[in-house]
Amino acid sequence: MTSPDLAALAVPSPSLAPSGEAAAAYELKFLLPDDRVSAVEEWARKRLARDPHGEPELGGAYRTTTLYCDTPLLDVLHGTPTYRRRKFRLRRYAAEPRIYLERKTRSGDRVRKRRSSIDEPEVARLGEGPGSPDWVGAWFHQRLRARGLRPACCLSYVRTAYVGTSAGGTLRLTLDRELRGAVANEWRVRVPEESEPFLVGSVICELKFHLALPLPFKELIEELQLAPGPVSKYKTCRRAWEGR
Repeated sequence: MTSPDLAALAVPSPSLAPSGEAAAAYELKFLLPDDRVSAVEEWARKRLARDPHGEPELGGAYRTTTLYCDTPLLDVLHGTPTYRRRKFRLRRYAAEPRIYLERKTRSGDRVRKRRSSIDEPEVARLGEGPGSPDWVGAWFHQRLRARGLRPACCLSYVRTAYVGTSAGGTLRLTLDRELRGAVANEWRVRVPEESEPFLVGSVICELKFHLALPLPFKELIEELQLAPGPVSKYKTCRRAWEGR
């Protein structure tokens, strides 16, 4: 593995090209108990670089807030076949005024993302009727309307991210902590005051990469005996909220 360079650090995720156009990559998820996370972080600090976009007050981590969309019948939550592979969500980093519109398509461990950014006041346009096709968010708005999607759940977490490069391209390792959320029904990328924590005592670890599993990540999995498995923040949060 080579040392991280500025070009690698500028790419937010292997599954997202710098232009915001869709790019295919792989994601492996691990649900780790708190007492196993320190070993993963120690490994990452030795072999990767901390994401430069972190907040100093959070020790280099950053807070992410995401509004997930679903149908009135919760087809995404229940895995209805035509809704199973795609998630539509709005994302904010820290308290930035920019909101990112994102479609994530999954096929097995492989994901593809498309993303555009808008100013926060423009979010309200997603709840309106057909708009201008010239708007940067038009593609997202059109798909929401075609699929009958609306706000369903808003959640937040603190993410620590590490990046690097290998022979196969960009590597990214993320650790998500302090997850909390609530059911949402408004076009606002803000976690409601009545939100509650979920997955307490656990951290979500994700490994993101291009092509085959890179040797550094293979060594990490073998060395720490990590077992990947499906973990959906949206589904876990929504079910935890409904099961209160």
